[in-house]
Amino acid sequence: MTEPRPADQPLVPAVWVDGHPQLEAIAAAVWEQCDRSDSGLCVEDDPRSIAVAALAAVHSAPATPAAVLREADEAETGGAR
Repeated sequence: MTEPRPADQPLVPAVWVDGHPQLEAIAAAVWEQCDRSDSGLCVEDDPRSIAVAALAAVHSAPATPAAVLREADEAETGGAR
């Protein structure tokens, strides 16, 4: 279960926050689903494609930072430990 958000903490962060479930999910979806530059360092895609990837990520985003880290670890190791 997620903890309640403090009244002074914005619902949507204005900057990147490591471990934030929705930000991590959006970044991962954009990286995986959108075209990248030849160097692979920059996303170069139609903003509409990025919006679709972001929306899909938000709807499937894990509820906790621990779940984000667990999924990232499973993606890197292929589920093997």
